Amino acid sequence: MDLTLSLEEGLTDGLEEIDRRLVAFNRERSGWSSRYFTVELRNSAGAIKGGAGARNNLGVIEVSVLWLDEDLRGAGWGRSIIDRIAEEGRKLGAAKILLDTYDFQARAFYEALGFCVFGTLDYPTGNSRYYLSRDI
Repeated sequence: MDLTLSLEEGLTDGLEEIDRRLVAFNRERSGWSSRYFTVELRNSAGAIKGGAGARNNLGVIEVSVLWLDEDLRGAGWGRSIIDRIAEEGRKLGAAKILLDTYDFQARAFYEALGFCVFGTLDYPTGNSRYYLSRDI
């Protein structure tokens, strides 16, 4: 068998194929569902001002990204985004929300909403990444 190992920059068709195969493998062996959803906050012109991307998997809502424009922070929109994620999670039968944040991001915000740190990864740069969860 003649094989070639390469490194490709960015998101590639190959990555999509690798992910498709992994998801198929996982589905054969578990209740893997990977139902994705997005919560979007838009202004009257339709421009994105914030939101989150998440998926329901194995009874847990996994939040992969959450953003809120700086001028909207502190006005309750972040809480509203998390509340909407939790509402969708309840509809989907999920028991928990899982997310992560860096030391320079929003740990205190998530903790104020009831999330608890269950793991930390310290980077060689001196930064830390926190893994948090909370019951729905």
